[in-house]
Amino acid sequence: MPQTLPRNKSWWVILTACLAVIIGWNYWLPMAEDFYNLVTEANETRRFPLRNVDFFAYYNAGSRFENGQNPYFYTRADQTNFSDYIYPPTLLPVFGLISRMDYDAARLFWLGLNFTGYILSFSMLLVVTRRELRPVLLACGLVLTTASFPLLMHIHNGQSDLLVISLVLIGYVAYIKEKKAAAAFLLALAALTKVSPALFLIFFVLFLRDIRFLLYFIIAAVGMVLLSLLAVPFQLYLDYVLEVLPEVGKGTAYWLNQSIVKFVPASMGFLAQAIMAGGLGIFGLFTWWLSRRYPAEIRLPGKILPDTQTVAETVFFLNLLVILVFVGKAWSMVYVWTILPSALLVVRMYVQPPRAWYVVLVFLAVFLLVSKVYGYPILNSLNLWGSLLLASLLVLSLIKKEWVYPLPENVEQA
Repeated sequence: MPQTLPRNKSWWVILTACLAVIIGWNYWLPMAEDFYNLVTEANETRRFPLRNVDFFAYYNAGSRFENGQNPYFYTRADQTNFSDYIYPPTLLPVFGLISRMDYDAARLFWLGLNFTGYILSFSMLLVVTRRELRPVLLACGLVLTTASFPLLMHIHNGQSDLLVISLVLIGYVAYIKEKKAAAAFLLALAALTKVSPALFLIFFVLFLRDIRFLLYFIIAAVGMVLLSLLAVPFQLYLDYVLEVLPEVGKGTAYWLNQSIVKFVPASMGFLAQAIMAGGLGIFGLFTWWLSRRYPAEIRLPGKILPDTQTVAETVFFLNLLVILVFVGKAWSMVYVWTILPSALLVVRMYVQPPRAWYVVLVFLAVFLLVSKVYGYPILNSLNLWGSLLLASLLVLSLIKKEWVYPLPENVEQA
């Protein structure tokens, strides 16, 4: 492991970071501002121009909750007429407070909250990265951030995905620093914001075999739910678990969905649920097999990134990609989850260069992960193709490491 970057490589890193800042300031920020203020065309349910349509779902749910209405259904008598709010009721009191603000002020506050979490998670990853590699991670992170079209769509729609992945990544940093209770709390909060982060338990429980972390997670989640019951009617939890969640699990064939269940016809929701359960189940068995393949001292995450043993980092990123591939609905915006983990992966390849073909395929996969999707065959699933390709490459590095990394010269000569 080099202690310092070679002088010639240091200049390339500095130049890349400077170019990313210049491009971001002159091109990305104006584009992001345009996306943020872009008006969504009116439709049957909204008879006025609307900015940040997904944030409006949070805002409207909070307002309806404040007024004593059910935020999940437009009419209580017809529980098939779902609203756009498809998330757990735990944070409804928070959205209720936000809904008291003027809409333009509220959406600006929400954007600031998301980016505050993103900057904090990026900063914490930099802190736990080897000092000599921080400039490389900073440069990679800036480049991928300003290159990510899913991030622009996230800003346009006002989603919560930046906030959610920030909670997950900060929790991961807390975990490798042996703050397991804090890590479990952050993961539980992410799961109660948007259910899918709960699937990271596959990594923590089946791969790391950390039952104590599972107990911490359950205590934190149950504690937050019980606390919310001081303001949230229990009936809303029943509505969510029995009505809304099964509907979300059916997925959607709409082309913006970057989950593999998009290829299942809308009339076969049961098949989408089966594919989702089967894919996650197979991945769970795979991680359990990996936990038996690798001894505990190799499976444990390193306290400094990238560690000499990178198995845990690889499985964590693989878990993230599997979630995106198999959840029922994964709009292109959710692929902001992959920005910082992809930057870490590039840094790891910088430290331990794999074979040339592997580098090319990784960069192709990352290109697809940050790409804009178009409503045409093949092009309407670019983010999905990227996650499938990168997941396959990560699996290969776990089971056939000698195919990915060149052998030491003395071994090859022998």
